[in-house]
Amino acid sequence: METKLLSTCSANEAFNASTNCLSVLDQQDFSADLNLTAISANIKGKAGVLFDSIGIEKKSEFTGEISKLDNVFDDNLICFKKFVDANMSLSDADKVEKANEIWTKIQAKNPYLYKLGYEEQMTQALSLFTDLNTRKYQNIMTSLFGVSESYELTKTAYTNLQRIYRKGQEIKALKENAIPSSAVRKEIVELINTKLIPYLFIMIDAQPEIYGDTYTKIIHYIELVNTKIRTRRSRAANEEEVSSEVE
Repeated sequence: METKLLSTCSANEAFNASTNCLSVLDQQDFSADLNLTAISANIKGKAGVLFDSIGIEKKSEFTGEISKLDNVFDDNLICFKKFVDANMSLSDADKVEKANEIWTKIQAKNPYLYKLGYEEQMTQALSLFTDLNTRKYQNIMTSLFGVSESYELTKTAYTNLQRIYRKGQEIKALKENAIPSSAVRKEIVELINTKLIPYLFIMIDAQPEIYGDTYTKIIHYIELVNTKIRTRRSRAANEEEVSSEVE
């Protein structure tokens, strides 16, 4: 009875099985065997797709880091607003007037933009920065207590948030467009089980001196993967049994 690669293998296990099979096939010149050459080429193509899919799926979308950077941006923006507000409470009429100019600009753009979603928040923040980065407002902020410093910290926090958020969105787009590794895994398992192994199994009867060693080596690698899968199954079953007994 032919050995089959267990269908419950993971994507990584299917990839390892396929590359091991290809490695064995490369050890001998089978170029005259068009059937085996075609099967090998098909497996190689699918293995490449699976490798890319696994890589993309493992990429982080930086969700946790984005959340932390968003909090930093929010805190710095609030700090900036408080410094502006504090200058508006001074006894120095000139500083109060200048602080009011900054505050008016903040009010016009949205004083609570840190409560918005990432996209809208960054769009409105950029609009505010575009206005405040002009020489007029930069000169005003420099003459106020703590405003210029807190503003620069806010812009830095915004830049850091925007950079990581964009990276996360790019990775998310890649994941959405990538072929799921689970689908490619099934294709590779099917190719090995219904094409490669059955073909070699037939050929070892016809020409054992040519195909015998290749078949033996490939089955060895398949069994290594299957043993790992069976061990995982057994461990999971034992853990479930222990859990049931505890309950």
